[in-house]
Amino acid sequence: MQLPEDQIGSISYGLVILGGIIGGLTNRSVAEIRRAHYFALSGLICLCTSLVTFAGMAFIVPALVGGFFWIVVGAEMLAPLIGGFFLARIASDRSRDAYGHGRMAALAFIPLANFWLLLTPSKTELSAHRSPAIALMSGGPGVLSGFVLLISGMGLSGYAQIEGTRRVDEAAAAGVFNVAMLDRILATMAAEVQTPQTVDETTTLLRMETAGRELRYVYEVDPPADFLPPIMRMGLLNQNCI
Repeated sequence: MQLPEDQIGSISYGLVILGGIIGGLTNRSVAEIRRAHYFALSGLICLCTSLVTFAGMAFIVPALVGGFFWIVVGAEMLAPLIGGFFLARIASDRSRDAYGHGRMAALAFIPLANFWLLLTPSKTELSAHRSPAIALMSGGPGVLSGFVLLISGMGLSGYAQIEGTRRVDEAAAAGVFNVAMLDRILATMAAEVQTPQTVDETTTLLRMETAGRELRYVYEVDPPADFLPPIMRMGLLNQNCI
């Protein structure tokens, strides 16, 4: 079953909020960061989250075929949760820099209102709690880095969603999933049969095994079939071999 895009978006946003709540409740930092530093770090979080979505796209068909699709789903659910966690941390740092306390960090999770947190100037120019930033994350370069990271993350995420859907549709049209389902059914059938199993007074089913898309029955005949008359040997073959 494939969820509509609006539902997927709502779930992702809910996970970001949940991660933000966890990040906020466990935050004991007193650090502060300026606007450009905050913007660049926000873009970096967006890009890292999108990389998980991109990786999920690359493995989506093998995951569906191999039966480990839950790993892809789990990773894509964990990514926004972790992203929200770190967003809450840096938003608290930005709030302390702009307002002297971390309570305005909630603005980071509200569309449009997040610009208020982003654009508010620092409360003081000098602070003992201000975190240092590398050159690419401060001033003008920090703003440019933020835009590059943010746009790259959004573009990568959009591409991954479109490409993932295309790959699944192509695999379905080629019958890849039908073949994989048949393989799993045969493997399950072979594993569930209790062996060894007596067929008659001379024949025992030793095991069942799969070979590609074939289900093989391995029998033991006592006395060995080579010592039986040709008519009886042919009867055994016709009865037990397809």
